[in-house]
Amino acid sequence: MNKYYTLSFLCLIIGIIFFLIGILAGDVEAGFVLIFPFLVGSGPYAVLWFLFMFIAIILFMFGFASTTRASIDLPFDEDTYDIKRKKSVKGGGVILIGPIPIVFGTSWKIAVLLMIAAIILIFTIYVFF
Repeated sequence: MNKYYTLSFLCLIIGIIFFLIGILAGDVEAGFVLIFPFLVGSGPYAVLWFLFMFIAIILFMFGFASTTRASIDLPFDEDTYDIKRKKSVKGGGVILIGPIPIVFGTSWKIAVLLMIAAIILIFTIYVFF
């Protein structure tokens, strides 16, 4: 495991501890507006919570960048690379924004299959909820 990931996880845990202490001390409040959560804080626990969460996010980004850089710097071996072999990747996805699906795919078959899956998913959500 990358050292940045370890430090990020440690800062995340410390931040959560300060968040919980801040809630118990009355320095931090949480709530919802429509579907969006919000956190309001004043006092030392709220500042420490925000600081440790910010440091955790920054360290996680450094860890991701160093891991990506290490994977890019791998030596190129011409003997193991077959030029004649051609790989094809097909895929797609569905993004649901409320009841409106946004469907994308690399081919029409995948897009149609995902449209059907999105319709079934929306219907299931409406029936059970």
